[in-house]
Formats: sequence, C-alpha cells, structure tokens
Amino acid sequence: MADTNPSFGQSSPGIGQTNPGFGQSNPGFGQTNPTVGQPNRRLAAVMFLDMVGYSAMMARDEERALTCVGELEKLLRAEVPKFGGRLVKFLGDGSMAEFPTALSAVRCSQSVLQDVESNNAWVPAEKRYSVRIGLHLGELVDRSDDIFSNAVNVAARIQPLADPGGIAMSSFIYSQVENQLDLKGVYLPPQKLKNIPEKMRIFLVEPVGGDVTGRAIRRHKPFATKVAVSAAVVLVGLILAYYFFSRS
Repeated sequence: MADTNPSFGQSSPGIGQTNPGFGQSNPGFGQTNPTVGQPNRRLAAVMFLDMVGYSAMMARDEERALTCVGELEKLLRAEVPKFGGRLVKFLGDGSMAEFPTALSAVRCSQSVLQDVESNNAWVPAEKRYSVRIGLHLGELVDRSDDIFSNAVNVAARIQPLADPGGIAMSSFIYSQVENQLDLKGVYLPPQKLKNIPEKMRIFLVEPVGGDVTGRAIRRHKPFATKVAVSAAVVLVGLILAYYFFSRS
C-alpha cells in the first residue's frame, strides 16, 4: 500500500515560494536557506538492503546470481518511489535508500520482501535468493547526490543482524511504527555495533515465511539466559557427583 503523503522532501509553497526540489525543504522557524557550500541536513529514515549468500551463488551459478541482482534492482526502482523514498545508490548486491518517515521505510521494506518471496515461488529452491534489511532514523547530510551521517553508519551495521527475509530496525524506527503496524518480532538485548559508541536496541521483525530464529539471536543471547544455562549445567553436575559418591 503506497503512502499518500507528499513526495519526500516536498512541502506546499508559501507566498512567493516555489516547491523545493527533492531533498530540500523550506526553512523553518529560526532557520535560513542554506547557502552554497553548506550541507543540507534533515531527519529521515535510512534503509540498507543486502542479498543473502550472493558470493556463494556467484561461485555456484554466476549467470543466476547476476540475474537475481538485476531482478532486485528492477524491483527496488519500482518499489522505493511508491513509498516516497529515494534510491541513493546500489552497492553491488545491495542498496541504500532514504525515506521521509519511519512508517514509509517499514512499509516499503515489507513490500520488497513480499515481492522477493513471490518471485521465488516461480523458481527451484537452489535458484532462489533472499535479502536482509536494516533500518534506522536519524539526521542525514546531503553531499554530491549521496548521503552521509552517523545514521547511515548505524543502518549499515544493523542490517547484518536481520534474518534472511527479515528486517532489523533500531528502536528509533520501531517506536515510530509500533502503534501503526502489527509487527511480529523480538527485541535483541542492547547491541554494541562496530564503530558505534552507544549500544543500540534492535528489533527483529519476523521474516517472510518463517520465525525469528535469527543468527543474531543465537549470537547475542541475553546474559541472564547464559547464566541460567550455566547454572543448570553446574546443578546437574553436582547431582551426578552426589549420586556417585553416595553409592561408593
């Protein structure tokens, strides 16, 4: 379902104003129009998407791998604009996009995953592909048709935590959409992401056609769970030791 909000970065013109271009907005209270050389800053949602197992597929069936990349690129070019977003760039077997709201980013991600699942229904299992998506909300900086900022780095680090066919999103995204969308999933314990100073709360959305069993959950079990398992092992050992010593 496409968003009905105005296109990303656009607003209604006032007296003597014209509609701003993509990625621009009219200055708010206390702001001035950016001058040449000043970066354009704005709050937006960032989506990082990556094809799962691309390198292995390329080694096994190069032609199929390239076909999948082409299909995915075509799909993204069609889906991202539907939700008011902009494809910033393709990154080999992945991509980066931006959206005006957290809601539009999540809805687009869900639509992309459903489309990939539908495409896979027509091909043998060994020729199917899946994607992982990472989402974060933060301030972006425009520079030479690209976007930069800590928010971009965070989204890139979040993406690998998603299950194949799933979405990993920061708490900044989830808090914006949890009352608007019925998202089944789980929160990971606070995560220390590479080169990101603060620990992040990450919500894993149940992947299309499966449960949240993610490698992220297996790799990042809560400390309390680890302690409970260790305690159970020690207890069993003590019981067995008592049993054998009492019989000797």
